[in-house]
Amino acid sequence: MSVSVRISVFLSGLLLFLVILGLVRNRKLREELSIVWLLAGVALLCSSFADLIIDPLAFKLHINYPPTLVFMLIFFLFAIVMLYFSIVVSELKSRNKELSQKIALMEYEIARLKGE
Repeated sequence: MSVSVRISVFLSGLLLFLVILGLVRNRKLREELSIVWLLAGVALLCSSFADLIIDPLAFKLHINYPPTLVFMLIFFLFAIVMLYFSIVVSELKSRNKELSQKIALMEYEIARLKGE
């Protein structure tokens, strides 16, 4: 990988990391959701040196084509991220159902009190 490509990848990772920190600081992005994006920024920072790490690691794992290891890691990370967001959505759905039931009970109680 050429030096100019390494520098541009490193700077784009740094930019992503700083943007996410700014969004968290301004309360536009919640902290627990920002962890995934901060890790993506760090991964982009590290990817500027990835060929120095991935190639020897792939050959130690007997993977003949090193980009295959990268695709396997990306697929694994996407699976973890999708699982995390599925958990978040499930929790929000449960809380939404509970809140709507509480609202229905309150409306019923108000209607009953108005009727008396």
